[in-house]
Amino acid sequence: MAGLPHDVTDLYLAPIALSLDAVLEEWGALDQDDLAFKASPFAGIRPGWTRDDRAEALLAAVAYSVDCHEWSLSWHPRGLMVTHKEHRFVLGVPANFREFLDGDAPDIE
Repeated sequence: MAGLPHDVTDLYLAPIALSLDAVLEEWGALDQDDLAFKASPFAGIRPGWTRDDRAEALLAAVAYSVDCHEWSLSWHPRGLMVTHKEHRFVLGVPANFREFLDGDAPDIE
């Protein structure tokens, strides 16, 4: 059974979920170069990004694009996990996110 909101941060869940979903949909249409461009300010410009570098930078870029109101974002095997205290849920990510994380990130100049 789902719990009732405990504080103002809990009340932000719906707007945050909708905003994140909109970002995932918009960025899901990007090619790998454009997705790397979105993530690059959060990783610094460097050759040979590791998977961890790409994951950290992409997560930071998504978090920057949405005011998360104390909800935190992290990676989950099924997608993007959104967490606040004991509440959590996972949003699926577009295929290009997984390709970006698993593949070679393009060099940004």
